[in-house]
Amino acid sequence: MHELRRSHNGLTDADPAELDQLFQALPPHINRAVKRLDHQGLLLEVVLDLGREPEARFPDHEVILDETPVTSEDLEFVSSRVGSFGDDNRAGIERTLHRISVIRNRGGQIVGVTCRVGRAITGTIDIIKDMVIGGKSILLCCASAPACWPMR
Repeated sequence: MHELRRSHNGLTDADPAELDQLFQALPPHINRAVKRLDHQGLLLEVVLDLGREPEARFPDHEVILDETPVTSEDLEFVSSRVGSFGDDNRAGIERTLHRISVIRNRGGQIVGVTCRVGRAITGTIDIIKDMVIGGKSILLCCASAPACWPMR
């Protein structure tokens, strides 16, 4: 396990109990590697791509979790432990905000899994409370997220 780069960011820590639920969905050797990481609460995602080294991504650096490339068995391990994947190739872990995304090849086989850490953002409703109560539409975006979610 080695760090690729590191700096600092203001992201809040993820809930340790919910992180553990995500870690349980990972193959044992990757689970052990993730649990050895410093600053687990700042973890953004774990990326498992077939034939590549498994990687943990943080706001300001990445960590290679194991020098052994990800196998089909590793991907199957994860996919068998999360909810069923929808048409959008996403699933979740029950009672958490975590999101698991898969990439499939043209034959429909899973060739990559990204396990994104879900975080609840507390104390921010006051900023938009008047608009929400007034029935206005709001578009929320997060700098570390790849998408925006409209709220009505």
